[in-house]
Amino acid sequence: MHFKNLDDTPMFRHQLQCLEESAESLRLRSVKFYKGCRKYTEGLGEAYDGDIAFVSSLENFGGGHNDPHFVALGGPVMNKFTIALREISTFKELLRSRVEHVIDGRLLQIVNVDINAVKEARKRFDKVALIYDQAREKFMSLRKSTKIDIATVVEEELKIARTSFEEARFSLVGALNNIEVKKRF
Repeated sequence: MHFKNLDDTPMFRHQLQCLEESAESLRLRSVKFYKGCRKYTEGLGEAYDGDIAFVSSLENFGGGHNDPHFVALGGPVMNKFTIALREISTFKELLRSRVEHVIDGRLLQIVNVDINAVKEARKRFDKVALIYDQAREKFMSLRKSTKIDIATVVEEELKIARTSFEEARFSLVGALNNIEVKKRF
């Protein structure tokens, strides 16, 4: 979603709300997918362990190439079978590590870092918006008969509050934009 205007308007606030809802939806879906990935990688790990245990028991059963009983039972064929099983289990382990590294790592980055950055930026924005509203009300309530030095102090407070408000608003937009960019890539 592109912002046509970054001024603090109702439309801008609505766009922020839509992006925040989208980020929360992404967080929920990412958490579910992460749990599924964890189950899958655990299953791959167990399958790897089972394959290796089976291959080891086959090798122990065989006793070697010089064993006449092993040769009579089809030892050379069993050796090829154990080699193939080891390769399959190696690929399972490789798949498990890639799923953990690529998918789980990215999901955790989105859930733990990016979406938390949006939440923190939103909290800061709400806090600073309240301070800015209070400073604006205080400035607007000044009368013409107010002393110049008091009016100057109140005006300076309003400028500082507005600057903080603008920084918080742009920080929130930046955090939301970061998530939108990661959704596309």
